[in-house]
Amino acid sequence: MSSNAVLDVFEKYQKARVQFVQKVAELATRPQNIDALQGAGVMRLLRPLLLDVVPSIQQSAAMALGRLANHSDDLAEDVVANEILPQLVYSLGDQNRFYKKAATYVLRSVAKHSPELAQAVVDSGALYSLTTCLEDFDPGVKESAAWAIGYIASHNQALAHNVVDAGAVPLLVLCIQEPELTLKRVCASALSDICKHTAELAQAVVDAGAVPYLAPMVQHEDFKLKRQVCACLAQIAKHEVDLAEVVVEAEIF
Repeated sequence: MSSNAVLDVFEKYQKARVQFVQKVAELATRPQNIDALQGAGVMRLLRPLLLDVVPSIQQSAAMALGRLANHSDDLAEDVVANEILPQLVYSLGDQNRFYKKAATYVLRSVAKHSPELAQAVVDSGALYSLTTCLEDFDPGVKESAAWAIGYIASHNQALAHNVVDAGAVPLLVLCIQEPELTLKRVCASALSDICKHTAELAQAVVDAGAVPYLAPMVQHEDFKLKRQVCACLAQIAKHEVDLAEVVVEAEIF
């Protein structure tokens, strides 16, 4: 068999993988297909493709998994049970921005459903990787990471403390200063999700210097950003008089 014939076998195999993972990602967008995909063992088939030698296959596999996990807590639990989270976390540091956005989408799609699933994301070591993604040059990567961090922090006090301990708050404050509106919104929401639980957590947000950057945005023309900013300031102010005074002194009125 000639070398061309050998290469042809590998090219056909690669095309088949590309076609498979792209089709699964497309099918996962439709709720009526989810049960059939789950019954066919789609998680076990997608998992090895996260480590494929072809970057586009890795990205499509992560996107498909994110769409599946986003659909229901049962499917998110399947992602955890198939030990997919450690693979995503392992790959996050070395991959390009397209993979990072897809992988952080999976993490947030799992974390959003319940405290237990959010804890599984934390236990996989994802918080460190997500925090690192807040320093990425690409605004889309930052936004997706901030979204995942916000979902984790939103569930309870302990998870919010994990986010603070990972060093995410100062980086969220930096991100809220970026020009992209959607990034500002998501970061304001994430900060709100952190400080809503206790005065201690609200103080951590204040100590990171968030209020002087949030306060001027109360007058922003974008109503969605304004809503997130007002919610965050309210979550800070509600806990005790000292924190309320910090908000008032920022001249929000």
